[in-house]
Amino acid sequence: MTPVQRSTGLRIAQLHEHVLGASLDPFLGCDCFWMAQPFFPPHPHAGMSAVTYMLPESVGGFVNRDSHGDRSLIHPGTLHWTEAARGIMHEEVPIAPGVECQGLQIFVNLHSSQKLAEARSYHLEADEIPVLNYEGASVRLLVGKQNDVTSPVQPRTECGLWDVSLEPNARIVLPLPKGWNAFGVLNQGTLAGFDASGLAAVRFRQNTSELVIVAATEPVRMVVFSGKPLNEQLVFGGPMVMNNSAQLEDAKRRFFAGEMGNLEKSF
Repeated sequence: MTPVQRSTGLRIAQLHEHVLGASLDPFLGCDCFWMAQPFFPPHPHAGMSAVTYMLPESVGGFVNRDSHGDRSLIHPGTLHWTEAARGIMHEEVPIAPGVECQGLQIFVNLHSSQKLAEARSYHLEADEIPVLNYEGASVRLLVGKQNDVTSPVQPRTECGLWDVSLEPNARIVLPLPKGWNAFGVLNQGTLAGFDASGLAAVRFRQNTSELVIVAATEPVRMVVFSGKPLNEQLVFGGPMVMNNSAQLEDAKRRFFAGEMGNLEKSF
């Protein structure tokens, strides 16, 4: 992942679908951001979900607003999931301009049968996230299920998001449903068996029933992504992701006709 510097106070490291040499289906991409000033004005999404996870160590947080009337504060450690489906307008800006926010902006595909569903959102405060504790390790269960514990957030796309912390030399084994893809965004430390450290992306072996994660000689922080692949053809139109060009053109029509709602810029 290559960091990009911008004068507006946004620094972003991008992980996209084929950067690891294979599809990350059902995930479309992940941006690791450091954002201190308003940057993205109101914009549309359709056919996908736009997800913000503000890392617990972030200093600041975001205000999320959307054209369905949602106004949520995304504090450190909080997850906000905007399931755009047939279309929505949203905006996320720092609560306090000048205070840096650090987190992940995650883009998740929707199945063809759900791309024209009504938009909806899910919000999970930091203290509502289940935490699983193991010897030398812990998991914040943002989305999905582990060891009979289920996150309160269950989006339409079958997937898991797990914020994993390990002490030096610690080992954790996470069950994975058969056939699911899995990768991780490493925030800190080095994993045993991977040529990656610091801010990096790692892809786990396919067709496995469990993920074995082992820290090297320093603490590790990483967010693990897992999901059932949709295996569908995709057509991209910026923030809209549909299955064919006709659907994409119809999504654009809905946007220009105001059918995704209206949202005034806050800055």
